Amino acid sequence: MKIYLVRHGETSWNKEKRVQGSADIPLNENGILLAEITSEEMKDIPVEMIYTSPLIRARKTAEIMRRNRDIPVRIDDRLQEMGFGKYEGTFIKEASEQEGNVLHNFVKHPEKYEARDGENFSQVIARARSFIDEVLVPIEKMYSNIMIASHGAFIRCFLRCVENRPLSEFWGGIYQNNCAVTILELKAGKLKILEEGKVYYHLPEADSGRIQKGRIV
Repeated sequence: MKIYLVRHGETSWNKEKRVQGSADIPLNENGILLAEITSEEMKDIPVEMIYTSPLIRARKTAEIMRRNRDIPVRIDDRLQEMGFGKYEGTFIKEASEQEGNVLHNFVKHPEKYEARDGENFSQVIARARSFIDEVLVPIEKMYSNIMIASHGAFIRCFLRCVENRPLSEFWGGIYQNNCAVTILELKAGKLKILEEGKVYYHLPEADSGRIQKGRIV
């Protein structure tokens, strides 16, 4: 069974570099566009089931990816983003540069991160492992292709379950852009990463402007 693990489209807080966590922030106009481009490029993949986080930015992404096809969409709370409690809405760059701020370790030294509010990495990894063991493994022989719509930090926790990456390397490797797709294979109960962080739209060098396929406007 192939699994297409999709990060949600862009939100206003993504653009402003704010911590989102469990805050229910919708896709912005550009986020809808990114999902539409990704959906168009993936339309020939015969997806049979979609699982999504309950947060609106992931649910809307799943809806766009579904298109008009008769594909069941199931919401699973285990797929939602890592929670940050009172720190949600914080500007991540400013917070990460302040050594006394809890988000400093989250960004700079994830192996030392201890949540003062919200979740620790271990809790999110446990959610991901539970979803793998209780949802994915039992349906391995039922479907050939499924899709999961989720979030940046959760996806990294999910991939840590696959490759057992140390927390010190949590932010290493390929960046999960909005609407990036990581493709995995589940075979005999074991997950394998086939391709990580694939994007179907043109990535500009500058971090501004609306993105369309092949150009910026």
